Amino acid sequence: MLRVKNICKQQGITLKQLAERMDVSPEVVTRMLSENGNPTLSSLENIAKALGVEVYELFDNFDADKMVRGYLEVGNKTYRINNFNDLQIVYNKITSGE
Repeated sequence: MLRVKNICKQQGITLKQLAERMDVSPEVVTRMLSENGNPTLSSLENIAKALGVEVYELFDNFDADKMVRGYLEVGNKTYRINNFNDLQIVYNKITSGE
Protein backbone atom coordinates (compact mmCIF):
# COMPACT_ATOMS: atom_id res chain seq x y z
CA MET A 1 0.00 0.00 0.00
CA LEU A 2 1.27 3.44 -0.85
CA ARG A 3 1.69 6.08 1.85
CA VAL A 4 1.70 9.09 -0.47
CA LYS A 5 -1.23 10.74 1.29
CA ASN A 6 0.56 10.45 4.65
CA ILE A 7 3.74 11.94 3.20
CA CYS A 8 1.75 14.83 1.73
CA LYS A 9 0.12 15.40 5.10
CA GLN A 10 3.53 15.35 6.84
CA GLN A 11 4.85 17.88 4.33
CA GLY A 12 1.75 20.04 4.59
CA ILE A 13 0.75 19.79 0.95
CA THR A 14 -2.47 18.71 -0.71
CA LEU A 15 -2.86 16.13 -3.45
CA LYS A 16 -3.72 19.03 -5.75
CA GLN A 17 -0.36 20.62 -4.95
CA LEU A 18 1.34 17.27 -5.53
CA ALA A 19 -0.35 17.08 -8.92
CA GLU A 20 0.91 20.58 -9.74
CA ARG A 21 4.46 19.57 -8.79
CA MET A 22 4.13 16.54 -11.06
CA ASP A 23 2.59 18.62 -13.86
CA VAL A 24 -0.48 16.38 -14.07
CA SER A 25 -4.13 16.89 -13.25
CA PRO A 26 -5.40 16.16 -9.73
CA GLU A 27 -7.60 13.44 -11.24
CA VAL A 28 -4.50 11.58 -12.47
CA VAL A 29 -3.01 11.58 -8.97
CA THR A 30 -6.30 10.49 -7.44
CA ARG A 31 -6.57 7.63 -9.95
CA MET A 32 -2.97 6.49 -9.24
CA LEU A 33 -3.57 6.49 -5.50
CA SER A 34 -6.99 4.85 -5.55
CA GLU A 35 -7.49 1.31 -4.31
CA ASN A 36 -7.63 0.11 -7.91
CA GLY A 37 -4.73 2.31 -8.99
CA ASN A 38 -1.64 0.62 -10.35
CA PRO A 39 1.01 3.30 -10.88
CA THR A 40 3.95 2.48 -13.11
CA LEU A 41 7.56 2.72 -11.94
CA SER A 42 7.80 5.95 -13.90
CA SER A 43 4.76 7.34 -12.07
CA LEU A 44 6.22 6.30 -8.72
CA GLU A 45 9.49 8.02 -9.64
CA ASN A 46 7.56 11.21 -10.51
CA ILE A 47 5.66 11.09 -7.23
CA ALA A 48 8.85 10.50 -5.24
CA LYS A 49 10.65 13.33 -7.03
CA ALA A 50 7.74 15.71 -6.42
CA LEU A 51 7.79 14.82 -2.72
CA GLY A 52 11.58 14.81 -2.40
CA VAL A 53 11.72 11.21 -1.19
CA GLU A 54 13.03 7.90 -2.50
CA VAL A 55 10.60 5.58 -4.29
CA TYR A 56 10.84 2.92 -1.59
CA GLU A 57 9.69 5.48 0.99
CA LEU A 58 6.32 5.66 -0.77
CA PHE A 59 5.37 2.21 0.50
CA ASP A 60 3.68 1.41 3.81
CA ASN A 61 5.65 -0.59 6.33
CA PHE A 62 8.88 -0.37 4.40
CA ASP A 63 11.24 -3.01 5.71
CA ALA A 64 14.47 -3.67 3.79
CA ASP A 65 14.49 -7.29 4.93
CA LYS A 66 10.86 -8.03 4.11
CA MET A 67 10.60 -10.72 1.49
CA VAL A 68 9.48 -9.57 -1.92
CA ARG A 69 10.16 -12.05 -4.67
CA GLY A 70 9.95 -11.72 -8.39
CA TYR A 71 11.61 -10.42 -11.49
CA LEU A 72 11.69 -6.88 -12.79
CA GLU A 73 12.19 -6.26 -16.49
CA VAL A 74 13.58 -2.88 -17.45
CA GLY A 75 14.34 -2.49 -21.14
CA ASN A 76 16.28 -5.58 -22.17
CA LYS A 77 17.49 -6.38 -18.64
CA THR A 78 15.85 -8.66 -16.10
CA TYR A 79 16.55 -8.28 -12.38
CA ARG A 80 15.77 -10.85 -9.71
CA ILE A 81 14.17 -9.28 -6.63
CA ASN A 82 14.22 -11.10 -3.28
CA ASN A 83 13.51 -8.21 -0.89
CA PHE A 84 12.99 -4.47 -0.76
CA ASN A 85 16.73 -3.93 -0.51
CA ASP A 86 17.17 -5.62 -3.93
CA LEU A 87 14.42 -3.41 -5.30
CA GLN A 88 16.23 -0.33 -4.00
CA ILE A 89 19.52 -1.48 -5.58
CA VAL A 90 17.83 -2.00 -8.95
CA TYR A 91 16.08 1.35 -8.66
CA ASN A 92 19.43 3.05 -7.97
CA LYS A 93 20.97 1.33 -11.03
CA ILE A 94 18.09 2.40 -13.23
CA THR A 95 18.11 6.01 -12.10
CA SER A 96 21.89 6.30 -12.38
CA GLY A 97 21.86 4.95 -15.93
CA GLU A 98 23.87 1.79 -15.28
